[in-house]
Amino acid sequence: MRAVRPHRRPGRAARHRQPPAASSRCDAGHATRHHRRQPRAGGEDCRAAGRRRRADRGRGREAARHRLPGVSVRDVGADARRPRCRFPCRTVGRAALCTAAVTVACAAALGCGRAGPPPPRPHPIIIVDVDTLRADHLGCYGYQRPTSPHIDAFAREAVFFGWAFSQAPNTPPSQTSILTGLYPSTHGMVFDEDRVPDEVVTLAEALAGHGFTTAGFHDGGYMREVFGIGQGFATYDNNHGQGLKAIGPKAESWLREHADENFLLLIHTYDAHTPYAPPPPFDTIFMDGVPAPTPGFEPTTKQMNEVRLSKFTNHPLTLPPNDVAYAMALYDGEIRYVDEWFGGFWKVVCDLGLDRRATVVFLSDHGEEFQEHGSVMHEKLYATVTHIPFMIRLPGGRLARRVDAVVESVDLMPTLLELAGAPLPAGIQGSSLVPFLTGRPAAGPHAAFSESPFFGRSRAVAFGDHHLLLNMKTGATELYDVRNDPLEQDDIAASKPPVLEIMAGLLHSWEEEVASSTVDRSGEPAPLDEETLEQLRQLGYVQ
Repeated sequence: MRAVRPHRRPGRAARHRQPPAASSRCDAGHATRHHRRQPRAGGEDCRAAGRRRRADRGRGREAARHRLPGVSVRDVGADARRPRCRFPCRTVGRAALCTAAVTVACAAALGCGRAGPPPPRPHPIIIVDVDTLRADHLGCYGYQRPTSPHIDAFAREAVFFGWAFSQAPNTPPSQTSILTGLYPSTHGMVFDEDRVPDEVVTLAEALAGHGFTTAGFHDGGYMREVFGIGQGFATYDNNHGQGLKAIGPKAESWLREHADENFLLLIHTYDAHTPYAPPPPFDTIFMDGVPAPTPGFEPTTKQMNEVRLSKFTNHPLTLPPNDVAYAMALYDGEIRYVDEWFGGFWKVVCDLGLDRRATVVFLSDHGEEFQEHGSVMHEKLYATVTHIPFMIRLPGGRLARRVDAVVESVDLMPTLLELAGAPLPAGIQGSSLVPFLTGRPAAGPHAAFSESPFFGRSRAVAFGDHHLLLNMKTGATELYDVRNDPLEQDDIAASKPPVLEIMAGLLHSWEEEVASSTVDRSGEPAPLDEETLEQLRQLGYVQ
């Protein structure tokens, strides 16, 4: 396997685009170390570039690469003409960047065209990352309980991705994928003592090298600096066990100090994680009509973990329906608590004028299961866990729209770097979503890939209307029409063999690609002191 060492190779030049003018409303409120990258020069002459583009157009008229003889991709879904390839040599975003670099280089060398547009003016970036927040428990994703009025208002001013998927069902790999643009099999942050390798360039490092001030305020656990995920943050503040009541004021104070700068601000919280214990009045806000729980039952991390871990024994435990309903009502109360905080935070953003100047991202790393598939918490790859909220609000709320194409969380880093005019680190596996943000045509439908070390190394792919789950140990497969069956109760693998073959082909090709892109993980494991271990115990990650 070849090692990906981004710091030894120059990144590719980002496409130069002028950001949209800042003008819109603000109605969603209340009522270390830095790596610098140099752009890679174009390496083709004009004639070679022309031949390549003509060949690309010819290939575009052919059948999709993974299409089987005699099988129409209409069988897969409405948006499934040709899957977007997700790797450095073939990603849509990076291919577009390479084409732009070649065109500009040819024009400069031969005097055969006008100068390209000026580089985009960097602007602040704010990321609100709510751990363990499943998409279908937000109003903007169709939930019936009023859990998220402020988030819903924000979504109306954002590019709203209706079908975004996480790379993993648990925090270490999923958060690392968000902040590196790499799949878990590549970055290697999977188990308790894994650490993000120094060779991996994080979003914070890439933006710091581009002149951004960087700060992260997080809720501890696997976000702690000891795991390497804080690389590149000049300020990286651990608030484990305190949640937004501590993180919020610190982040807002930092924001006021740095409002006139170009910055990256990350806000991460476990307030939607177990234990399901929202503060009053959010602990009772959704209890009307909910049956009383079994005497002695409280959805603490310890009790929920006992149910989860029992699935690996000969005596699996199952919560009765009244306990599931009780736990879910408290979980929804946690979401409403986060939403209330978000409304206040958004008011601060608006008061500082940053709603007109900043790109603001709202997302989660994974969701949560309430026995829809026999378990609780998060370790399986069903959509209840891997379908995540994902929205990007451009300065001024311009170009707000709903995007129903399948995307994935590894796409965030290349998207933000392109918007900032920063070069992409070599080896990045996500693809820029800027075409969706600006209304440009995307280069074909997307596929999203997820992986889990649990249950015999599970893998999943979402493409078009469908979601395939594969157990690598047993070979068992499950196929769902996830758009029409979002809780994935009707396995259609037996009745849709052509779709199953196409989806399995996508997954097999992806497996081959990531197998050749793994970074060197021969370094020392993360040193886990007692404080870190205690934080992980409280979150249910270690016993």
